[in-house]
Amino acid sequence: MHDSAVRPPEPSCHPGTRNAILERLDKWSFEQPEDSAIFWLNGCAGIGKSAIAQQFAASCQARGQLGGSFFWKRGDARRGHWRSLFPTLAYQLAVSFPDIGAMIQRAVEIDRLIASKSMRHQLEKLIGLPFREAPMLALGPILVLDGLDECEDHAIQTMLLRLLIDVVRSGRVPIHVLICSRSEAYLREVLEASENSDVCGGFQIRPDASAYADISRFLTHEFSRIHRAHTGRGIPLDNEWPGKATIRELVERSSGTFIYAATIARYVDDEYSHPDDRLGAVLSLDPSSTTPLDDLYTQILSAVPNKPTLLRVLHAVVEAVDLDPEQIDMGLRMRRGTSRITLRGLHSLLQVPPVRIFEHRITPVKLLHASFRDFLVDPQRSSGFGVLSGEELQIALVHGMVCALESGLQPVDFRTITQCFVQSLVKIPPKENLLPILHNLHLQHEIYNKYSRAEPGSIVVWLQRFSPPPRDLVRTWADLRHLRNGDKLPSIRLRSDHILMVVLSKDPALLSFLRTMTSAVAKDVHLSDAKALDLLGLKWDVLRALLERPFILNDVRQFLCNPQRCGALYMSEEETARFIALRCISRMNEILRTADFFQFMINTAWIPAMCSCEPDAGVFSALEHLDLSQFCGRLEPDEKYHLECHSDFLRPASFDMILDWLWRWPSTPLHLIQSWERQRSAVENCYARHLRPANSECGVIMD
Repeated sequence: MHDSAVRPPEPSCHPGTRNAILERLDKWSFEQPEDSAIFWLNGCAGIGKSAIAQQFAASCQARGQLGGSFFWKRGDARRGHWRSLFPTLAYQLAVSFPDIGAMIQRAVEIDRLIASKSMRHQLEKLIGLPFREAPMLALGPILVLDGLDECEDHAIQTMLLRLLIDVVRSGRVPIHVLICSRSEAYLREVLEASENSDVCGGFQIRPDASAYADISRFLTHEFSRIHRAHTGRGIPLDNEWPGKATIRELVERSSGTFIYAATIARYVDDEYSHPDDRLGAVLSLDPSSTTPLDDLYTQILSAVPNKPTLLRVLHAVVEAVDLDPEQIDMGLRMRRGTSRITLRGLHSLLQVPPVRIFEHRITPVKLLHASFRDFLVDPQRSSGFGVLSGEELQIALVHGMVCALESGLQPVDFRTITQCFVQSLVKIPPKENLLPILHNLHLQHEIYNKYSRAEPGSIVVWLQRFSPPPRDLVRTWADLRHLRNGDKLPSIRLRSDHILMVVLSKDPALLSFLRTMTSAVAKDVHLSDAKALDLLGLKWDVLRALLERPFILNDVRQFLCNPQRCGALYMSEEETARFIALRCISRMNEILRTADFFQFMINTAWIPAMCSCEPDAGVFSALEHLDLSQFCGRLEPDEKYHLECHSDFLRPASFDMILDWLWRWPSTPLHLIQSWERQRSAVENCYARHLRPANSECGVIMD
């Protein structure tokens, strides 16, 4: 979303610039949808499309017309694909337009797995149908979709466009859709096709006279700000610095692209360098060059010492998009701090996060603009700074991650580096010395528990490229893919209770899992198999017995719930519920002890699962040693993450659920209730102190 806290600060139009384009968009937003419901704003890289989209979305929101916004980013785990698009838009529509929200809520209640369905199904159920069923709106919502060309692949982009065209052409969905992207030919074939002219309009941003005038205004303002900042630090600069002639020259060199001007401003504005030296380096570049932006990138990179280390770090940033500087050091087997030193002079090209306060809090290094990535991956443009030419850097990255994974990492580092390892591994030819890591059960479990369905399958395909393929590993990863994809097990009924008795008696771990998953608690709180394994402290290989002996969970449930059939294996529903409650309490204590708070956030089923039993003395005793309010003290130094936790699980409502549950039972000790009331009070005070004032400054954290 345009105001999401998880996005880095995105550029919006400098005051007084891009007025003509913004006025044109404002006029379009008030037109009847049938005139041109889809508006395509396109142009070359760095021309300012995202800034315009950001500014327009904010203006629509201010006047109550914004239905939703989505900003794609190539390679991003959350914004590099289409799967987050419709849930994000539906959420924003529901918040901004309550009549539509009621219909969207009903669609989600009918199909709680809707976010995993096809693109067509999600668009119809979350956008199309709610609009058709809700009362007609006086003012049609605006959807802003920026960076479409950065979404996955071309086929997905064109499919999305065709579906949007079909929806708005129906005439029953009164929305306007602004789409911003580069002027790609395959997008032009759809959006400028004669058969779509009744729905689609657009405008191509060109480096015209108004663009040059806006860049001049921007640079004048930025250099004035830099002048004030540096003279305030005691660095003498002429009153007219840098002079009108210099600004005119830079404007001419920009070729009408805002990214050139913005990069210069960030480059010159370095608190550890003299602005005249930086500006002189820019002005020393060939003024007649036809690629001024590439020359600028090359100039900035050339000033960084130790080019081999720079290339390795930049390769990790481009290839492994979710690593922070400390993880890059781990993955490249470099001394901690090397990446930060290497990237120190590149703040004009990269967003380098501050040093971690907590080991669980990861903020990756981000490229500030897609054009810099294009430069790095194109050897013809990058003048020796290309990071994808040949396999050497890729192999070095994979080997480094293997060593890091084997060295014993914090959970969050293991998760992130594992994901990057898999993505990097499958891009290189098979290497025998990379096979041992794939035997690692911890790595297998992390992929089963956390990552996308495609990753186990991509490893199977990679393993099958060996000659001959390693059969044991192929079988292991094929089993993992089968379970990760949620495929239905064969419908074969076991002929005898004796078989179940023998199998489960010999496998207590599998028995615990099946008891948990077949309980009423699991059904009530929608406990997934991955979360159940985490709750029980088990690894994914426990489930391989389900493949070797095709159980049907309903048959197992009937068996385990009948004491005449399962004998000593029987555990009543009440006992199972208490067993789950005790495991929940134990797991929460473990998370509090290890500070792996991310794990708590993704397993929000734990509190309702704990509150599904009738407690006994053992549950009461365990609760006496659990204090969730300690989370606040542990999170205090990290303000941003603290806010996220308060928005997610550290809410007074979570404590209300626990207190309501405790008050329900006459046997609950009064001192235990008082203890949890104190916890609730402490969290509520912290909640009020940290979250509520921030509501006026930041948007909902969702992408």
